[in-house]
Amino acid sequence: MKPESLKLEKAKESFLEKVLKKFAPNLMLHRKPEDLPLLVNWRRVFIFPTKPGLFFGFITLLMLIASLNFNNNMGLMMTFLLFGLAQVAMYRVFFNMKGLTIHHVNAKPVFLGELSEYKVYLQSGETKYDLCIRNDTTEKCLVELPAEKQKSLSVYLETKKRGWQKCGKVRVASAYPFGLFFAWIYTNFDSRCLVYPTPENSPPPLPMHAQDEGKTNVIFDGEEFHGLKPFQSGDSMRMIAWKRTAQTGELVSREFQYTQGEKLLLDFSQISMSDTERKLSRLTAWVLLAYKQQIDYCLKLPEYNSGFGYSLDHHLGCLKALALYGVNEKSVS
Repeated sequence: MKPESLKLEKAKESFLEKVLKKFAPNLMLHRKPEDLPLLVNWRRVFIFPTKPGLFFGFITLLMLIASLNFNNNMGLMMTFLLFGLAQVAMYRVFFNMKGLTIHHVNAKPVFLGELSEYKVYLQSGETKYDLCIRNDTTEKCLVELPAEKQKSLSVYLETKKRGWQKCGKVRVASAYPFGLFFAWIYTNFDSRCLVYPTPENSPPPLPMHAQDEGKTNVIFDGEEFHGLKPFQSGDSMRMIAWKRTAQTGELVSREFQYTQGEKLLLDFSQISMSDTERKLSRLTAWVLLAYKQQIDYCLKLPEYNSGFGYSLDHHLGCLKALALYGVNEKSVS
């Protein structure tokens, strides 16, 4: 049987799951976050027949009734063989889940509006097959998990606000080997993903705050006239110095620049906006731009000062401060 035929249905939850979630929530979800690594023992595993399994049982029951009615020994033998096959399938799907270890979960920071990815790493002392992991939005399956090796499956969540986002409840299940039964566990991860503010799409140029070291000319396209240069392919016709060109007989272009301090100050209080989220969005875009250009910069927020720097640690620290500004760091969405 192809692995695709063993995957769980993604369209809707079964009626049985909805009933259990309503009347027996403890079977469907551990409400408190659980520590990792988590070893799946026999008490955690629940088994129910799939839709093909229910159809298989119905057909087998009809075969049993017909064989008894007509006293057909071959039919009875086939019926008992199929019942035995179903028992083996239930036995195997249980032991395919038992002994599985959810080792750890990784989540890289993302920007608001992107999908957060939680990589769930699975491990087992023996080879497991057809393992699926599912949350409210996604489902991913793993065909084989070799013994004593770790493999990951990813689940995704939409990001609706900046700050910390919790992974939440996840279902790990399997329908191996025949798809007649599926066994599952529900768990609640305490793993978190940091959501940065959305960078402004078209931010203004970096603010030109000169520090004690004075100003340094950095040649970027700007508004201050710097001098003349030979015309190059791609220069705008508006930049041509026509008087100079007429005097020399050669095309000459004007060059503009803006002056920028050796150290750049990104100050929350100096942005003339009333909306806090728009301020954070602009600062995020500036932090990304300053890091890309490797400019020594400082981020100042109320009750936060990053100091000057341009290293990766400094950059990530500034983004984290922007993500958690005005947010309780212990609170998780």
